Amino acid sequence: MTNKNRSLYGGLIMQLRNLAVLPIVISLVFLSACKVSNHEKHSEIQQSALKGKRDMSNLNLMLNEVFKTHITDISSQRADVSHIVSQYIHSGTPRHEINNFISNDFDILENSNNKLLIHHKKGEGNLGNRRDLYISLFFDRNGNLLSNSSYLDKSNNL
Repeated sequence: MTNKNRSLYGGLIMQLRNLAVLPIVISLVFLSACKVSNHEKHSEIQQSALKGKRDMSNLNLMLNEVFKTHITDISSQRADVSHIVSQYIHSGTPRHEINNFISNDFDILENSNNKLLIHHKKGEGNLGNRRDLYISLFFDRNGNLLSNSSYLDKSNNL
């Protein structure tokens, strides 16, 4: 074999190696892109689930704080808790997020375009241990929360 033939033969072998490496590189790029896409989808699902847990956690925190409120008005047996509700359900929140937030823990007493009145009770009323939470939520025409009017009511039915 002459030097020229060896050179051509060596060049041909190098080109064949390069061609063999190219499909492997393309496969690796494709697989890593699929893995990233799959991770993003899984991450979105996880974030959605975490948001739901966070909403429920916030709802429980809000209810705990509201029901710990001391009712000082003896005559009406009511306490304004609008400031507490505002800490958990912020102005500007879309109505659909609030609907998800309140879930099945509240009874809906009124549901119109600009107002949502919801009720939550704790206790049975024996020996005055029942507490009723009423939350009136007011919305703008785009369905975003403007304000709330909320109060805690103590039941004295013995």
